[in-house]
Amino acid sequence: MNEVEEQPYREMVSAQDAAQVDAWAADLFMDFAKRLGVGRAIASFCAATGLDARGFQRAFLVGGGPDHVVGIDTAGELAAPIFELPKAIAGLRRIEPDAQAKLVDFLVAHRDVMSYVA
Repeated sequence: MNEVEEQPYREMVSAQDAAQVDAWAADLFMDFAKRLGVGRAIASFCAATGLDARGFQRAFLVGGGPDHVVGIDTAGELAAPIFELPKAIAGLRRIEPDAQAKLVDFLVAHRDVMSYVA
């Protein structure tokens, strides 16, 4: 597998509209969670977007995620059902003026995890 170079990838992702970035970020978030664990996926999303645990919960809830499903797993990490994780992306759009740049950062930081679907 060839390594994807950061700058050309960042330029390509940055050129996309919000709907495409959101779709790719949602796919990445769920793929990451399936491959490496929900806790790691949420932690990586938070690191790339500058959210702390409360910020993630807020974005998740504002994005339409049910409040009773976010919790702490046995490793002490935030957890939520994989299929609900994209709600945090929708919420980030509503609470962060620079959500597009933060989602691009998330995609670029984890370009090695991303798999594209048609």
